Amino acid sequence: MKDITAWSFSRLKDFESCALKAYKKYVEKKSTDHMDRTAADRGTAIHLEAELFVKDKGPFTENLSLFEDYFELVKGEFASGTVELEENWGFTKDWDVTGWWDDDVWCRMKLDNCRHRDFENGELVSAISTDYKTGKKYGNEVSHAQQGQIYAIGTFLRYPTLEVLDVEFIYLDQGPKATTKRTVTREKAMKFLPSWNKRALAMTGATDYPPKPNKITCMWCEFGPQHGDGSCDWGV
Repeated sequence: MKDITAWSFSRLKDFESCALKAYKKYVEKKSTDHMDRTAADRGTAIHLEAELFVKDKGPFTENLSLFEDYFELVKGEFASGTVELEENWGFTKDWDVTGWWDDDVWCRMKLDNCRHRDFENGELVSAISTDYKTGKKYGNEVSHAQQGQIYAIGTFLRYPTLEVLDVEFIYLDQGPKATTKRTVTREKAMKFLPSWNKRALAMTGATDYPPKPNKITCMWCEFGPQHGDGSCDWGV
């Protein structure tokens, strides 16, 4: 079987939940158009609304209304040139920075914004990396904390002078009280790196993709018998 050559947090989650599912999605590229994309499409639309507002290219919408002060702040910071917005970050197997579509890209990640906070002698030393969520917070804490580790690693690798980073998750449907923010030092972030590297290498180095059928994994699988197209012979 052909290897999966590049990974992201979502791809790795698929692979670790069921390698065969990942193979069908990312190697065979089987269609998932049959799945209900209402929630995903809504999330994409709201992210675009946020991006356009911050860039002063679109109105402030009802979907962003619980965070009006926040988005006004980010809009001002973007105008001053201290915010990266919806950047596509790519890394090689050696964790060097590369392009999203370059031949040597191995890891991809995309933050909704990265706000540059403090500088010393013209060099960035502190920042805030933020991801917007339109889904539920509760029940997803572990997954989002792991995603935050990946974002921290990527941000520190992109900015060699960065010393401290706040990793922030904003839950647009739930209001500011649901926001989570964790402060991470470079030393702490780099302690996460070997584990993620090992997990990612297991995925991108795989030549066998065994199924891992169970009711939870198969329930929302695009190829399972419950809400998928039923094409997987292992689905339960």
